[in-house]
Amino acid sequence: MLKRIRSILITVINAYGQGATMSNRIYSIDSLRAIAIFFVVIAHVSPFLGFDTYGTYVFFVLDTIGQFDVPIFFVTSGYFFAKKVDHSNVSAYTRYSVQKLSSLYLFGILIALAATVGVALIHDQNVIDALLTHLFEDNSLIQLLYYGDAISIHLWFLTGLIFSICFVSLFVAVEKSHYVLPVATVTHVLGILSQNYPMIVDFSYQTQDALFFGFFYVALGFHIRSSDWTISENRSRLYLGAFCILLMIQLLEQYIIVYHIHGLTFGQDIYWTEFTVSTVPLVFVLFAYALSNPDLGKGTILPDLGEYAVGVYLVHLPVFNVLLALNDIIVPIIGIDLRTTVLWHLFITPFVYVLSLALYILIAKMGIIEIGGSHIPWFSYVRTRLRTLRSDREVTAD
Repeated sequence: MLKRIRSILITVINAYGQGATMSNRIYSIDSLRAIAIFFVVIAHVSPFLGFDTYGTYVFFVLDTIGQFDVPIFFVTSGYFFAKKVDHSNVSAYTRYSVQKLSSLYLFGILIALAATVGVALIHDQNVIDALLTHLFEDNSLIQLLYYGDAISIHLWFLTGLIFSICFVSLFVAVEKSHYVLPVATVTHVLGILSQNYPMIVDFSYQTQDALFFGFFYVALGFHIRSSDWTISENRSRLYLGAFCILLMIQLLEQYIIVYHIHGLTFGQDIYWTEFTVSTVPLVFVLFAYALSNPDLGKGTILPDLGEYAVGVYLVHLPVFNVLLALNDIIVPIIGIDLRTTVLWHLFITPFVYVLSLALYILIAKMGIIEIGGSHIPWFSYVRTRLRTLRSDREVTAD
């Protein structure tokens, strides 16, 4: 079955073309992105959650293991940001990064709204009413512009990354970059304590955001790259061993948070925590392991999948929502809810992953987006065209 899935993935990737062939490419980071995005999909489609007590056990373990997923993307972004930015170009490069990420955010919003239309059509609902409800019900400007979860919850990552990069760039601009990690650590510790240990720190602010979450991990990646610290390949096994130990510690900490601090019955439910104390060293040693093995994954499909990770991230939740709607309408036809079957829980994650990848590549082949570049190239075209028309009118008027 794994060979079959790999064959399908290769076919999908070949439909667009192989990944980059840069001589300085870090294959291990691209491979890590591919693995991380798989765990992101697991977190959102929730396989086995509620599928009797033992199913909830399985999801608890998978979800806890995968808590490195989003932090790794933040760390990677900070690492490559430090590689390209300095005091002389920080303003220009930050502006470029924000524009690129904003195009991804807008594309993600459009895909989420397209899925809303699809779900409404499947359920034979009024499309305009569905869109208006999605756009305006219980939404606010701060959710749209800062928290990023107004249209779809998973898009918080992009606004979080935008603001985190801006925070880091401020320290670079005033030549105080050596303070960025200590300051980010303070805010992240407050976020961890508030979310998981309310008996120590408890405030009402949402902590899954740039200030309390993304800022720290972007700063960590930035510090790893900009410091004089060298990651030795000889310590590769040490990093891997430390990762395995920390993984066990994270499972224990998550168990304590969910079933002792928050008082849930084991197997009954899940407390959705986004980060823990042990996640910090776990992510650090995992990223160090990747840097100590730059060719890890070379010759496999993983680095190529990693190049499309952001696309899978943007598309997977809308795709899953459409699949849920399709399941709803076929239940009366086949007489069974697929979500109650073992096959659904076994295959929904890889199916959503592959389908999202295929859709993202199809959209790119249609010229709607540019993989690795702007995801709203049509907007730039329209803006350029309007400027040309304005200039032509001015010339004619003269």
